[in-house]
Amino acid sequence: MKQRAFSTLIAAIFIAAVSATAVLAAQPVGAGDHGAAVSAIAKAHDALTGRAHGAAVSALAKTHGAEVSAAARAKGAAKAAAGKAKGAAASAAGKAKGAAAAAAGKAKGGAASEPGRLKAEAAKANQP
Repeated sequence: MKQRAFSTLIAAIFIAAVSATAVLAAQPVGAGDHGAAVSAIAKAHDALTGRAHGAAVSALAKTHGAEVSAAARAKGAAKAAAGKAKGAAASAAGKAKGAAAAAAGKAKGGAASEPGRLKAEAAKANQP
């Protein structure tokens, strides 16, 4: 009796296993095209996500480029203004130095000519 119950139990397990395999192996109705639909949705999502990512990166790059360009223009303008100011200061210093040298030259020339002028006046006075 034990032997018979054991054999029946083994047969029942075998039948259940074969049935489960058959059930798992068979596709439910409409399940065959479900994978294709999921795949299409995933591909569309990847494409849209990729495009959105590309657009975001592009926008970021454009903004960064504009900031770098503006900074470079500002730096160039500042250097140009500094150069012009330095040139104007050097020009003014040169003009002042030239004016001072001219004044000193005139003073020196006037002082050097004074004895000659006095001598010439004396000579005129001594003439009959």
